[in-house]
Amino acid sequence: MRTIYAIAYDLEGTVVNVEEAHHLGHIKAASDFGLTITLEDCFAKIPHFIGGPDSKVAEDIALLLKEQGKEVDPAAVLKATLHHYELYLNQMPIIPRPGFKDFYYNMHRLGFPQTIGSLTSKDYADLLMARSGLRDLFDRDHTVLKEDVAHGKPEPDVWIETARRVMVAPDQQVVFGDSKNDTISATKAGAYCIGMPVYNRPDVIGKLIETGARRIFLSWTEVSPAHLIANIETERSSERPVFL
Repeated sequence: MRTIYAIAYDLEGTVVNVEEAHHLGHIKAASDFGLTITLEDCFAKIPHFIGGPDSKVAEDIALLLKEQGKEVDPAAVLKATLHHYELYLNQMPIIPRPGFKDFYYNMHRLGFPQTIGSLTSKDYADLLMARSGLRDLFDRDHTVLKEDVAHGKPEPDVWIETARRVMVAPDQQVVFGDSKNDTISATKAGAYCIGMPVYNRPDVIGKLIETGARRIFLSWTEVSPAHLIANIETERSSERPVFL
């Protein structure tokens, strides 16, 4: 019995790796307010560093500043972060992660509708998708963004909406994400969740597994679409109750 009818992807990190711009933006914004942190510090001290959203990272940075006796409005940190993010973004190439387009076209040939589910705002998403060529793959009807849902990740709204857009049940889709917010929200929606992290780190991968990722891949080049779907269906069939 078939259970998977659609594929959904988080955008930033999972499909288009602009994490360097995000993370340098956070680090530079912290520096603007007198907090010097390294990338390793961010993993250890900023709970929302992977997956954000940026507003939560700004709150984390404001708390670290408060520990140093500096009262800073998180909104000011967020404004500085977005300013630096835009500067870094304009300097870097924006392309899909290696192997993604091949994966997409192979899934398309297998007959699976595919969607983007992201909490990126429309303006930034349009920029990322235009510069990366993803708009040729995903039209607006197959792209769910921050403005399209009432509640962001880790609530399940994004993946419920991606499923609705292609007329399947939320638990009939495979969701790919790079952060714990993706895995938590996808699991809440009942989807089969796969981790596609940017960073090959035990702490990052561990959080994905702890929060619902059923499989982990570090690159799209590692994944065979036909074999993946067959394996998921076999796995799910063994989980279904047998009625005698």
